[in-house]
Amino acid sequence: MANFKQGKGDYGGIAGWSDDGADITAQVMSYKPNDLGLYDMAGNVAEWVADVYRPIVDDEVSDFNYYRGNIYMKTAIGEDGKVNVLRDSIVYDTLPTGKIVAVNLPGEIAMVPIGEEETYLRTNFSSSDNRGYRDGDPGSSRFFDRFSDEDEEDANLKMYNAPKHKVERDSVGDLVRQYDKSNNRTSLINDEVRVYKGGSWRDRAYWLDPAQRRYMPQYMATDNIGFRCAMSRVGSKSKTKNKTPRGKKVR
Repeated sequence: MANFKQGKGDYGGIAGWSDDGADITAQVMSYKPNDLGLYDMAGNVAEWVADVYRPIVDDEVSDFNYYRGNIYMKTAIGEDGKVNVLRDSIVYDTLPTGKIVAVNLPGEIAMVPIGEEETYLRTNFSSSDNRGYRDGDPGSSRFFDRFSDEDEEDANLKMYNAPKHKVERDSVGDLVRQYDKSNNRTSLINDEVRVYKGGSWRDRAYWLDPAQRRYMPQYMATDNIGFRCAMSRVGSKSKTKNKTPRGKKVR
């Protein structure tokens, strides 16, 4: 039993033994573990994943755990050759909503993207930022015409042409928000839109299928999306004792 909607429009479960007893997000370990002894692997909340969302996933590489959105990072090394550790300072970032959040805390090792000097002539990747992998090829534009001589680099012809809002602080610290009100945008998808998977208390069982993918801007938060916190079952690692016959060697 897991915490997800068992019927359309039904947030509280159904009468009888099959009512899960929670119409919103429930505490972890509220339900029994699965056959592998892991808790909280289905329902309750959907989970964020690292993938930058794209609606088209290439079939030829999806069998190899296709991962879109990777930025290859490395440990920051100072001029003295030592690893940079954030000691007394906190690194902040401003979200598109104007909210300021801490992205690094004291004691963490500083990380930086791999530079061009280290990606030159590499066999596995040529750029550290691969969030736009295979974007911008001629076939990715909804305006693509293989017999046209028009320049395909025109930003207005690309498939993923999302609004570009801007937020910044003025000299006195007040937020200044600028909204992109263009009517020529073709998509809500950009490199800040991440995939989330799984079903939650707000979803029907359909979304528990691991093949289903949804998306939302990475700086937004809801009460039905979180991070999966898998716990091993308390006690032995298996439900049954070791079945190996006593005295028999296992090669």
